[in-house]
Amino acid sequence: MAPARRYREPVVVAVEGSSGSGKTTAATALATLLSARLVREAYDRLGRSVPLEVRTRAELAELEARLLDEEGRRWSELRSARARGESVVLDTGTLGPLAYSWGLREGLEPSWDVVGDLARRARRSRARDAWGLADITLYLDVPEGVALARARGAPATHDPALVERHQVVGRFERLLYARELPRRFPGRFGSVEGEGDPREVALTLQERLERFAPLPPWSEAETERLLALFDGAGPAATGAPRARDGDPNP
Repeated sequence: MAPARRYREPVVVAVEGSSGSGKTTAATALATLLSARLVREAYDRLGRSVPLEVRTRAELAELEARLLDEEGRRWSELRSARARGESVVLDTGTLGPLAYSWGLREGLEPSWDVVGDLARRARRSRARDAWGLADITLYLDVPEGVALARARGAPATHDPALVERHQVVGRFERLLYARELPRRFPGRFGSVEGEGDPREVALTLQERLERFAPLPPWSEAETERLLALFDGAGPAATGAPRARDGDPNP
């Protein structure tokens, strides 16, 4: 039986995970359990028409800027829902473009560094109240082999040409969402085991959410502390191998 809800005020929760982790399925099920509005990820909202297979730093910068702008539109939608008294579940958090670009830089191509530019773009949007962060982000921790098999088994939603790239970036995203951010922002980030039946995973997400004390939206100071992580070298060292030279689209 699901626990009694501790959240009497609307809450915004993001479900994160690597490609193939099942975050879309889990987010959809969680929204149903919470009677919350589901907000689809930015790439889906753009009609999956944006080319992800970039070949230059300029193409990457353009892609991630478009995605971050769409995150702003998602933010506007969730703010309106919260004002109406609705809770919101995000399929992938609004930090997505920053986190992915950081993982791409660290794992595959250091010269393709657009992370600082994106952080500055996010700051400008934040200043206009046109971008922000979920109250709580829950990361689906799925064994890499399971996520890879799922992605390869769903070519309609996981481009086969990008599966290996997403796999490498996913290792860094895991270190960010499952280790660095929970350590730096306790109560804002957590992780759950994501392998298994989607409804059971959603119940686990709900139970984990209930362990978090209700939190207000991010303050400007909190948001700045998070964005500052992406200004220089990025979040703390990872232990996964960094790229030397090579194509970030293996």
